[in-house]
Amino acid sequence: MFKGAMTIFAFTIFFVSCTPAIPTQPTSLLPPPPPIEPPSETPASPIPPPSLLPDLTISDISLSETGTVVVKISNIGKGPVPSRAGRLSISIDGQLKWSTPLENPPDRDFLQPGESATYSTPVELEGKQEVRATLDQEERFVEENDLNNSLAKSLGKEKIEVKPPLLPDLALADLFVTPQRKLAVIISNIGEAPLPLSGGTLKVRVDGSLKGIYTLGSLSNQSNLAMKGSLTLTTPLTLIGRHEIDAQIDFMQGVKEIHEENNQLKKVLEGLPVGPDMVVKDVELTEDLTLMIILGNKGEVDLRRGVTFRIRIYINDRKISDFDHFVSEIMKAHFGNRYVMSPPYPIGITGISKVKVFISPKSQMDDTRPENNILERTFIIFPFKMGSQGREEFSFSFSSPRLQIEGQSEKIRVEARGEGIGTPLMLSFKKSGAPKGIPTLSGKSPLKVEFPIIFEEGQKENVWSIGVTNLADKKVEGNLIIQHP
Repeated sequence: MFKGAMTIFAFTIFFVSCTPAIPTQPTSLLPPPPPIEPPSETPASPIPPPSLLPDLTISDISLSETGTVVVKISNIGKGPVPSRAGRLSISIDGQLKWSTPLENPPDRDFLQPGESATYSTPVELEGKQEVRATLDQEERFVEENDLNNSLAKSLGKEKIEVKPPLLPDLALADLFVTPQRKLAVIISNIGEAPLPLSGGTLKVRVDGSLKGIYTLGSLSNQSNLAMKGSLTLTTPLTLIGRHEIDAQIDFMQGVKEIHEENNQLKKVLEGLPVGPDMVVKDVELTEDLTLMIILGNKGEVDLRRGVTFRIRIYINDRKISDFDHFVSEIMKAHFGNRYVMSPPYPIGITGISKVKVFISPKSQMDDTRPENNILERTFIIFPFKMGSQGREEFSFSFSSPRLQIEGQSEKIRVEARGEGIGTPLMLSFKKSGAPKGIPTLSGKSPLKVEFPIIFEEGQKENVWSIGVTNLADKKVEGNLIIQHP
């Protein structure tokens, strides 16, 4: 190992000693190095100017003369608007009502900066509403400002709620036959305004045939039927027997109703049969102040002789007489004659006496209307005794709240009876509430006068004063007889 190392070291020395020597020159004799040129610079490209952008905005929203929405759109940017610029949408109170593309603007100049275009839309308003116009560019172009692409504005007038006019509403409520066998119609106004009656016409069909046409003005003296009011119209049409009645009321064109289908009514009615109709027509006093009864037949058929009636008489609500009466003569229809009868035992009347008379037939065929078989009267008898040219005054009061019965007159009767016949007397009258005095009445005994009683007056208390004057040259005795309902 040692020998090998020595061999390598010797070889190395040999290699170094055999390397040739290279001659060198002095540094000052070398040529200078060529100059180093800097790298050439590539010239920069020119910077392009910035792009000019449009800027669409909703300038205004208004209404046209016809009430449609008009939108003004302006380009306030510095660049033109592309021909395909999106859509214009109109919303009313948050609800989309209309939309259109902006591809074909009304004015082509609108595409240029500073120009505008007006879009007329078919959108109409109902009262005062919020209108919002929105431009949706659909990302088809870039504009300077996207925040001015919508505008809301309140347009229109406050909607005034016009209430429909208040109207009447006629209803045919009922049909019936009156005790006088006349067709009666009940009408009601169930509407919200008075109903004028002058323009109405009532048509009546009986078993399908037209039997009568009547104006409402001819059946009533009322000009209007108040709200919620009712009225009974009695026609001159007589019904006898069973019939189907079809009543209809029509109005002229000027009268409007809420409903018209209730202006007609059909009903089967049973008319009263034909026959005699007995009534207590009146009561009177004989010369000795006993009661007499006057009967009458207001029916369509004569009452035969021999019919028996039951008669009851009450004085001051106390039954005084109850007897059967045999009719001794024919009682003619339609009050053709006056039948006078007296109770079998005389009934004297004195002071203040309330007289009530009932009659009832033995057979229903002899009286078709028993409901009018009663009469009530009050007698007031004032005795007087006066010397020549003497005068006495008597006062009384009364009220009669009951309704008048058909065939019976409601009146106050005054009669002054002196002793003997032909005694000259004079009557003078005073009545409470009468604006004018009642003329005096002069004549010979018995001196009689009647005053009709209006129903409204009969319902309140009436106070009368009656003076009796003896016009004879001698004294006279007698009675002042007052009769009222």
